[in-house]
Amino acid sequence: MPRGASTCTAAAPARRTLIPFGRDSAGMPVSWDLSAGRNLLIARDERLAPPSVALDLAAMNALSCGTHDVVVLDPHRRHGWLTGLDARQSAACLSAVTPAQMSRVVTELAAGVVVRPRLLLVADLAATVAALDARSRVALTDLAVTARERQLTVVATTADTDPRWFPEHLIDAFDDIVAPQVGAGRYREPRLWMR
Repeated sequence: MPRGASTCTAAAPARRTLIPFGRDSAGMPVSWDLSAGRNLLIARDERLAPPSVALDLAAMNALSCGTHDVVVLDPHRRHGWLTGLDARQSAACLSAVTPAQMSRVVTELAAGVVVRPRLLLVADLAATVAALDARSRVALTDLAVTARERQLTVVATTADTDPRWFPEHLIDAFDDIVAPQVGAGRYREPRLWMR
């Protein structure tokens, strides 16, 4: 469990931090554990597919267990229940949907003092990068690369995981990648990027 994180309770074990993705071609369950502190990239097109259930589950688990503050960058406004939360409903959730809001949030995350672990959810990494100015792109990349030092876990979706479309080192900052296989409901095992 990340340093400074609280446990859910004895009645709600830490396994609530597991995010399921279905089964691989061998029928084995594929899941990712939020408490491991590893950055996750989910290969999917946020514009064409329904909103990412994995992002919503990660946010719900972090908020309900109180393990992380949650920050959401949602350029397509597909995760309305998260972006609709305000300080009265959840002081631990911050969201941004416009380019100006996303740039401000990225800058605040990069400069902020870390009090407790944070979870940065990026719904469509490519659209977010395109919406940010050059300075904010560098800050976002730096956040992802130095995430462990900042008690930050980054979970993002993108239609294309090819690093050439992103700032240098951004895609390499993701420890695990979950990509769909041929056939509905099937996913490859998360690929581990070794640094």
